[in-house]
Amino acid sequence: MSDARLSETFPSPSASLEPGTLILDGRFRVTRLLGSGGMGFVYLAEQVSLSRTVAVKVLRHDLATAPGFSERFRREALLLSSVEHAAVVRVIDYGTHEGAPCLVMEYVEGETLEQVLQREAPLSVDRVERLLSQLAQGLAAIHARGIIHRDLKPDNVVMARSAEGLEQPRLLDFGIARLMDTEEGAAKSQVTQVGMVLGTPEYISPEQGLGQQLDARSDLYSLGVMLFRALTGRHPFPGPSPREFIAQHIHQRPPSVLDMAPHLRDFAGLVAAVDACLQKEPSMRPQSATGLFSLSTAEVLALSSPAIAPVPVKKRRTSSLIAALIGAWVGAAITLGLWFTWFSEPTRKAQRLIGAGRGSEALQVIDELGEQGRTAALTQLRATALHQVGRHDEEWKLMASLPETEPLEPLALSALADDYGHQETLKLRKLMAALPKTYSLPVLQKVARGDASWAQWGALRFVDVEYAGQGLPLTELYVQALANKDCAVRRVAARRLVDFRSPEVMPALETLKAMPREKGEPDCGQAAAEAALKALAKE
Repeated sequence: MSDARLSETFPSPSASLEPGTLILDGRFRVTRLLGSGGMGFVYLAEQVSLSRTVAVKVLRHDLATAPGFSERFRREALLLSSVEHAAVVRVIDYGTHEGAPCLVMEYVEGETLEQVLQREAPLSVDRVERLLSQLAQGLAAIHARGIIHRDLKPDNVVMARSAEGLEQPRLLDFGIARLMDTEEGAAKSQVTQVGMVLGTPEYISPEQGLGQQLDARSDLYSLGVMLFRALTGRHPFPGPSPREFIAQHIHQRPPSVLDMAPHLRDFAGLVAAVDACLQKEPSMRPQSATGLFSLSTAEVLALSSPAIAPVPVKKRRTSSLIAALIGAWVGAAITLGLWFTWFSEPTRKAQRLIGAGRGSEALQVIDELGEQGRTAALTQLRATALHQVGRHDEEWKLMASLPETEPLEPLALSALADDYGHQETLKLRKLMAALPKTYSLPVLQKVARGDASWAQWGALRFVDVEYAGQGLPLTELYVQALANKDCAVRRVAARRLVDFRSPEVMPALETLKAMPREKGEPDCGQAAAEAALKALAKE
């Protein structure tokens, strides 16, 4: 959360916590007040254990007196804190201070998208395409947890920078509106983080304006309004009053992007995607953020018709990423108002076979496609099938041949992680490190946080070694690995836990050390756990 964002959201500071105040059982030290408003106060603070700067949002004290709020706050805050994605500002802790509910978030430097649009709109097509793909990924991450943003607008997007210096939009305040609803009124009253009913009038969906129950498609409408403004420099409706904006969202047909910006005719896919998001009926919009666009799966999915299967990405023109991804169904979308994808029967069959672990049969199906089977997506399907039949050198060669601009299939990445889990070779590490981090890291992070498997272990080890564990709760994951069935995994995990120098890992190490062994049974991590305990005791 940034100073720029907070100064606009909370413009009227009043009585507040003093600098130096310790809150949440002493885990955080208040530095200064950043702002205040209808929802409460926001402070710049320090996470004491890590000397990390964070933003702490202290909600209104009277919220805690609402019936059932305490348990719902705990449940909802835990859900919010479970979302980890590069396009999302994380909620990293929560609790109460003197009865007031608190949410602790990352402190992110950067302008808001609103500031960028005011200064630079309309934005370039390439920039809007990146906005669409990155924000859709972020929304997919929060929607996967059952969370609806409810107040998606340019003020709630911080234009941060990635570790590589690239522009990275990040979503703020996702799901916090849900915390403001009473249990009985949660389905009826959509309250924003500044206490306004119905969210922000310029960006609310028709169903939100009507006070109806919301789902993920409401956020996609708001995203469409943002992208429309980014492409054309104008809002799709004139307003200007909040009441007029709400009425226009509900009743007035929005103009097409091309009505406002006819020069964008060469980017029909992007235009059609934005126009689709602005459909009044949720059933006529893309049915999910993943369906709109997903870099992590690299697929264009069926949008409003659940009977149509997903299609892998075809070879794209570099001049327009989104146009090529959605281009196969643009004409039908414009003329029929229906959203579907084209997916050849052989490709579907190959995916089903791979999903069933029948890699050799999937290879036959892909080989029969000939030249048609040489798209990036099908190349990765072939690599996955080769992995299943144990032809790993061929698998790695195919993955190394992919263009740097191609999104990566999660199945293919998971297969590489499985290989790395079995044997951490330098050759494989270099191959995986050469893959575009923008595409590979989110997938590997997700695999690393999954159930125990060789792919989970390989993803954890690779992200730890190559990317310093970026985005992963390393201590927690290595403690879990102490219970792995494989003795080598246990030994590596025990040795790695020493590096974290945390007394919190000692009980798990004690448990492993004390595990009984039958006479003559080989060591299965007990000795490594004992050595780790001795090393930690010296700290």
